[in-house]
Amino acid sequence: MRRPQPTKTTLADEDVPELVGLPDGISRWTGDSINDLRQYARTGGADTGMEDFDKKLCRTIDILGARSQRAQVISTALTSVARLRENKSYRLYLLTKDHRGVGILKMGVKKLFVTHPQTRSLVEVDPLCVLDIYVDESCQRHGCGKALFTHMLKAEGVRRPETLAIDRPSPKMLGFMKKHYGLSAYSPQVNNFVVFDRFFDHTSVTERGRLIRATVSPICDENAPPSSSTAAVSGGARVAKNRKPG
Repeated sequence: MRRPQPTKTTLADEDVPELVGLPDGISRWTGDSINDLRQYARTGGADTGMEDFDKKLCRTIDILGARSQRAQVISTALTSVARLRENKSYRLYLLTKDHRGVGILKMGVKKLFVTHPQTRSLVEVDPLCVLDIYVDESCQRHGCGKALFTHMLKAEGVRRPETLAIDRPSPKMLGFMKKHYGLSAYSPQVNNFVVFDRFFDHTSVTERGRLIRATVSPICDENAPPSSSTAAVSGGARVAKNRKPG
């Protein structure tokens, strides 16, 4: 009689570790800040709890990145500590609840060639892009995605959400942008990024095909009430460094 094979546990199936040194809310991480945290944890005099925090933070990011990969049914995780270290200009916003990571939002600037909806010609742009977004299934429909996005807009200085490009948005993400920001019309792009038609408002195209954006007044969701889950922790590494030994 054949013995039952043990179930293989994937990274996405692992439990997210508890981050005792990080207050609930939203913190921002980059490849540099993660490296700084690791260096600080390994220097003489650092308490063992700090090194433990460093490992758990990195594991949290990798697990949530793997869960995002699984939710999107794609072959490679878009978010991991290794990827943040590869491109140190990317910013990762981490949402924690009850001292555990429950959501991620990765942002970065990319050079794209997109089709203009009016001229149907390719234009060159360098927009701030939503590269990955994920909220744990247990926390969806509780305002966590909106909290992450609202915090990101403020931290990145984005006054008009339509100026963002989104990498391979899911139907849920498209619904989110329509519900909260009234953005729905877009032209399909060969690079799988979505730029809404309003992305091209207040723009002009140079002779070399580069899109230029004019300065306009802010209109971004100014009257939205602040979310209690957006307690900003802008310097994640500083929070960890100031953590008292347990």
